[in-house]
Order: sequence, then C-alpha cells, then structure tokens
Amino acid sequence: MNRSKIILYAFAFISLILQSCNSSIFSWEDEIKESDSLFLGIYLGMPKKDFYDLCTELNKKQLITQGPGGNTNVEHRMVEGYDSEVSMRFFPTFVDEKVFEMPVTYSYVAWAPWNRQFWAENLLDKVLLKYKETYGEDFKLIEHPIQGKVYYRIDGKRRINIFIKDEQFVQAVFTDLKVEKRLKEEFEQSQSEKNLPTN
Repeated sequence: MNRSKIILYAFAFISLILQSCNSSIFSWEDEIKESDSLFLGIYLGMPKKDFYDLCTELNKKQLITQGPGGNTNVEHRMVEGYDSEVSMRFFPTFVDEKVFEMPVTYSYVAWAPWNRQFWAENLLDKVLLKYKETYGEDFKLIEHPIQGKVYYRIDGKRRINIFIKDEQFVQAVFTDLKVEKRLKEEFEQSQSEKNLPTN
C-alpha cells in the first residue's frame, strides 16, 4: 500500500470523532500505558518484524491461521461468548515499519445470504459487548453518513471504531492517533508546499 493510500485511509475515520471529541484527547504528553494494546499480544507501534515473529508463534500454537487472501490476512476463530463460531480476520497497516492501524473483520463462519440469523446486524452487539469487556464500557455512538452507526472509544492514543461493514462483516478499526496526527500534519505541509508560488 503506497503512502498516499495510507494517508487517505487514515483520515477517512477522523471525521467520525471530531464533532464529539474533547481537545484534551489530543494531548500527547500523557504517559501511554495499556492504550497501546490490541489483542493476542499485538500492540500499536509494534515493529513489523515482531508482528511476524508473534504470528509465527501463534500459528504454532494453533491460535491463528492464514486467512483468505494469502499472507496479508490472519484468521483467528472464536466460539466462547458467541452463539456460533466467529471468524476474526486482521492484518495491520504499517507506517515506519511499525503497526499504525489494525482493521479487523468479524463474521459468522456459518454466514450465508439465506442465513439471516448469521448476518452482521446480529453479530454487532456481541462484538461490541466483547470490546466493552476488554477495552472499557464507555463506547460512544455517532451516526456517520457512510458507515451508519459507529461505536467508538478513545483511550490515550488508541481509537477504536466498530460498525457494520456489510451483510456479512462487522468491522473494527484500531488507530494510533499520535501517528495519524503526524501523518495529517505531513500531508497538510506537503499540500501547502505544492501551493507555494514559484518564481
């Protein structure tokens, strides 16, 4: 993925939280502790090599497998807490060889267009409940013009967005807001430099 696509992807979600964020959220002087944590030992800022090494170990323990799409899709299957087996698929976006963003999709393994009980609309509440148990209760809800209902939570530099992607998938996205802020500043700087008058 080239740099411009990363930047565009990063800022697609920023509009989800601007209208309801307190400006103190963007104070980076605070000590970051558990807010780097994602899941399965993965964390924001994790070096790319460490991510691959961890995936190798998790694969040996049969906790993850290679998902559809080759070596850029990791799958972890879950049953506990769900009414049917759920597939969790993920693969991070790296910036400066470190985990910057982690898109995650959830779907019922038994999903089919004719199995309405296994559609994403029925999975969302269960995923959200799991996230509240793991990351904290205080997820907020906003209505997004494209994604519809989006639940989000900000803790230090970590933002989590959860929404229905389509009939099959519930989408979650973990983002490092500190890196996103830097990318936004770099993008704005590059745009302003393009608009400088030339002699």
